[in-house]
Amino acid sequence: MSIVSELEKIVSGGFVSSALIDRIVSAEDTFPYELREEEVPYAVVMPGCKEEISQILRFANKEKVPVFVRGSATQLAGSTRPHTHGIILSTDRLNKVDIFEDYNFFECGAGCIVLQLAQKLEELGYYLPVHPGSRRIARMGGVVSNNTSAHIVDASIGKPSDYILGVEVVLPNGDIIETGTKGMRRPAGTDLTKFFVGGDGLLGVITKIRMRLVPAFKSSYGVVHFKNLESLAKGVQRMYYEKRPKPLIMEMMDEKTTQVGFKAKGLPAPKGAIILFESIGCSQEEAETKREQIIQSLEAENPIKVDRLKDINEWNSILSAREVIGSFLCQESGNYSKSAEVIPNLKYLPEATEECANFNQGLPICGSLEHYLYGHIGAVSLHPGILIPRNWDSEKQREAITELFEREAELNLKYGGCGGEWGQFSKRTSFFIRRYGKEGYEFVKNIKKAIDPNNILNPGILEGYR
Repeated sequence: MSIVSELEKIVSGGFVSSALIDRIVSAEDTFPYELREEEVPYAVVMPGCKEEISQILRFANKEKVPVFVRGSATQLAGSTRPHTHGIILSTDRLNKVDIFEDYNFFECGAGCIVLQLAQKLEELGYYLPVHPGSRRIARMGGVVSNNTSAHIVDASIGKPSDYILGVEVVLPNGDIIETGTKGMRRPAGTDLTKFFVGGDGLLGVITKIRMRLVPAFKSSYGVVHFKNLESLAKGVQRMYYEKRPKPLIMEMMDEKTTQVGFKAKGLPAPKGAIILFESIGCSQEEAETKREQIIQSLEAENPIKVDRLKDINEWNSILSAREVIGSFLCQESGNYSKSAEVIPNLKYLPEATEECANFNQGLPICGSLEHYLYGHIGAVSLHPGILIPRNWDSEKQREAITELFEREAELNLKYGGCGGEWGQFSKRTSFFIRRYGKEGYEFVKNIKKAIDPNNILNPGILEGYR
């Protein structure tokens, strides 16, 4: 039996590839080390509808061939790399968008690119409550599977799950179900949507998403410069303690990343660490009033400088400097930039920020590497990172990534947090077990086994093989 020929019976038109370059590219992820031979898939298939995905999964179950779902592979905890030979199922062609203003929702395919969808909604006066730094290439299926709002402050407008009315899903055995509602109110009690939104891709292939339409708002922008990270962190604490209106976006960069990011965007690099934030309101006046309330809290920590931005282009340049800082650091250093995700509780934010600023201190492999710190500070989310040398061999790079996630786990356990953006398994499986106990892990394993007894769909994510 030829897997490729069988797939071509299901998906015609040249949307099945066995070319080595396609198989390699479709298995790589954001980590620097090379693919191992056993990680290269047999074929890449690009189905155009739920029925084709159903047939692919039925075939895979019959032949016991693993299926790995692939969007744009921007997930940062290792869930997009196969651990064994199998079929890569690309969602690229699932890109249809329907906007139903009279129903107050839109529906989009899992393969829709976030930025393109956001722009379509913006043209009609709506806002997409999803804002990953990778939104130019990230796809909605991955965003929903991780339930990530990314840069947006959860405390301000919530997670995607707060807006999702339902999803269309192909189960691992090939059955097709639709969850949720077409009404304005999500189901109380048992809501099947919750199994798949934030489900780490374990229980089904999301093919279509239905989300409530969110009216656009007015925005006001600020950049606050601090002499040190302690003052910066205390300013964010104060914002919460003083019950200020939460910003839509509130990002931070330490002095090193600020210098690199501003330089890359052709901006004069300020001294010290910075916070950049966007406040929102129904009117421009409301947005600016909220900005001033936030600034009042931050000013109490004696910042070096406060900038109230009026030029949207200046804001976009500064935000872009933060969003793609990883790429800028790679260009500046010639090495690989890899970050962790530490979510401390609010009370100990200054102490956690200090530890994250010295994230790799004392680590056997990464301890001597250049490091940096940025993050979504308004969501109390920190991204400490390291620059991994390109001239290290693949196995040493693997060891460095493993060490990074072990340190991430230590800090999240210490400060009571967990990953808020990248999913809970793959490189984080050992953390999940430590955080929620073997009982919690077995609970998830049993659900997975009941729905996918052959472990056909995305094997390795739950086991942590990535």
